[in-house]
Amino acid sequence: MSAFILKETPSEAQCCWTDVTAPLPAGFALESGEFLSKPYLRLRVHGDLRQPALAVAGGISAGRAIADTQTEKGWWRDVAGSGRSLDPETFCIVSFDFLPNDGETARRITTLDQARALDAALDHLGVERLHAFVGASYGGMAALSFAAAFPSRIQCLVSLCAAEKPHPFGTALRGVQRRIIEFAIESGRAGEGVSLARQLAMASYRSPKEFESRFAADNRLQGETSEVCDYLTARGSVYQMNPQRYLTLSHSIDSHWVELDRIAAPTLFIAAQGDQLAPPSDIRRCASAVARARYVEIASSYGHDAFLKESAAIGPFIQKFLTENLK
Repeated sequence: MSAFILKETPSEAQCCWTDVTAPLPAGFALESGEFLSKPYLRLRVHGDLRQPALAVAGGISAGRAIADTQTEKGWWRDVAGSGRSLDPETFCIVSFDFLPNDGETARRITTLDQARALDAALDHLGVERLHAFVGASYGGMAALSFAAAFPSRIQCLVSLCAAEKPHPFGTALRGVQRRIIEFAIESGRAGEGVSLARQLAMASYRSPKEFESRFAADNRLQGETSEVCDYLTARGSVYQMNPQRYLTLSHSIDSHWVELDRIAAPTLFIAAQGDQLAPPSDIRRCASAVARARYVEIASSYGHDAFLKESAAIGPFIQKFLTENLK
């Protein structure tokens, strides 16, 4: 096992964590036939590797910063952390940054490529078998791919707001987002293209019910704008992602496909009412196709973002399932 590459030292008040750069095997080829110009996976390990290990991954904007540290706010800090559903005192939590890495030249990276990279990184960490892969949104797609490709390397699986293939509604919206960015790149205004694409994405992450409750019923334009448009503009203006990375991960979502009958691990599928991108009907279909599956549907007005916003509802289901499957 290669030595950890320690980037930062935690305070005593925080769970012990370590940043690791795991090199990928020589000749690691993507499904597209491309080779990575930066063939490594960046991970963060929370807790002790002698504990049952969990791989945890979220949406395309998420990364290895899952729980709070001295310098970063974790994207799932209400679920992951000391005393929470994903407790690093009980489990060793392995989170990671999705490929592509900064400055990467490869342009076609699939969810199976993400799974294969994680498989190699686990070898680097000396983790023979995951207790679970807990994935949400794009991370859920990667988790499904991992469970299907490496059935002997996972004890159980938790998939939130993710199915074995993209829904046509989401594919349609992401196609428009990619064309916006491509047009913006050609026009020399790539940053504005990412902002507009993010605004369109935000409209799909939430539900019409949430927008109705959040914004004024009388939402007519006041001059050239409205409250809801100002909200989306603001969200787009603060979003930072490299345009090519956005294009690569968006395409990865729309090329996603998993043969569900290859998943042998006990699986918990969690769906959210009002999710436009991974509708409950799609998640139920997945649960019916996996041999040992459990299906949970939560009531939420947040739509696809329920996995981020409904931690109090989701966390106990995850915790109970992981505990039941400990061996």
